[in-house]
Amino acid sequence: AKAKAQEAISDDGYYGVKQTSQRILDFAKALTGGDPAKAEEMRKAFEKGFKMATKSWGQELPDISHRTYDAVMKGFDEWAGVTKTENAEE
Repeated sequence: AKAKAQEAISDDGYYGVKQTSQRILDFAKALTGGDPAKAEEMRKAFEKGFKMATKSWGQELPDISHRTYDAVMKGFDEWAGVTKTENAEE
């Protein structure tokens, strides 16, 4: 059981950063019909949900959660066509 859990949260595992962030982005795109103009609205909803999850957890979320958050934010940037320079200026 422990080995299966470790595999599931590994970099390429079902609950790993790559697959989880992709599922989140795919869901956001499905909700908006893939419209990049709605990426920021979805980003704000994701940020709100992450904050709520952190509060519900009652402490700092595990590292994998933060790495997933970062991957999702990068995905929102790519979807919206935001470059690192544009994002840093905000």
